[in-house]
Amino acid sequence: MQEKCSISAPTATRLLSLSRVLLSVTASPGVRGISITAGGKILVSHLYAKSAYAAVLTRGEECLVDGEDLKKATWLLTRLMDRVGALVKSRYYTYTGTLEVANDAVVYKPYVSPTSTVEVVLSGKSARVRAGDLRKRYSTSIDVGAVLRKYLTRLEEC
Repeated sequence: MQEKCSISAPTATRLLSLSRVLLSVTASPGVRGISITAGGKILVSHLYAKSAYAAVLTRGEECLVDGEDLKKATWLLTRLMDRVGALVKSRYYTYTGTLEVANDAVVYKPYVSPTSTVEVVLSGKSARVRAGDLRKRYSTSIDVGAVLRKYLTRLEEC
């Protein structure tokens, strides 16, 4: 059994408290982005047309993040949530839910309607989606879960 730890514990070996870490994925026609909120800080990565912005923000501070892997993970997560939204016939553009980091996987449980959630498990170069009786597996070109774990550590450090 894994224990829930505070946000300051090492990322790779903990299960983050579900009430403390949220991931929002925005997959609208004009803007694609992710926001991870934890411990009074937020990591944002937004893609607009041919420009990108990524930073860790706290009160009064902005720590810019420059990583191609984060841009790629943002793009892949937004494409994935586009597909998940179509799969469950959601009308949302932004999907917000809890983010849980286990040893080898990242579990994201976003709301796709006012009363329904799906479970997205990011592990290796794949994403497994569970939505009620529906099960779907998607392949990705990078390990999105590892990128999220890396930037959660960055979120703690800034």
